[in-house]
Order: sequence, then C-alpha cells, then structure tokens
Amino acid sequence: MTDQTDTPVATLTAATRQVALQPGRVTLVGTMHGPAVGRALLRHDGEVHVLQAGDRLDGATLVAIGEGVIILSRGGRTERLRLPGA
Repeated sequence: MTDQTDTPVATLTAATRQVALQPGRVTLVGTMHGPAVGRALLRHDGEVHVLQAGDRLDGATLVAIGEGVIILSRGGRTERLRLPGA
C-alpha cells in the first residue's frame, strides 16, 4: 500500500500556469512513497517521466526522493527540486 498526502493548493494552482512549468527544464510534478521504493513524477520537454533513485533524465541522476522534494546530481553538483508553488 502507498502512503498518500494531499497536494498543496499552491502546487495545484501553479501546475496550471504556463510560467510555473518552464519549457526545457526538468520540473517536479509529484512524489510517491511506498514500502519498497519512492518514485518521482518529472516533467521535461512536455512529457511526464516516472523515475526512482538512480534513474537519469536530461543529464542528471535522481539521488533521493522526499515528500514533495527530490535531489538531483548533475556534473558533480546537487540540486534540489520542489513541487511548483510549494
């Protein structure tokens, strides 16, 4: 069974605005947590990708998944992505 959390209203609002989801950039649109593995929903170039830790997208490796946040590693640097509006 998967734990579920409510999506913040600010995130829902931001997800429907063009400015919040910048074209060409990786945008976090959701996270899911289960007993075995977490998954992240990422939008890139108009497509939504479901990734887990260790997967790669746009030259970055997904390192960690938290509630509404992920950590990516790219070129020896880390970057934190949060849900839009969060």
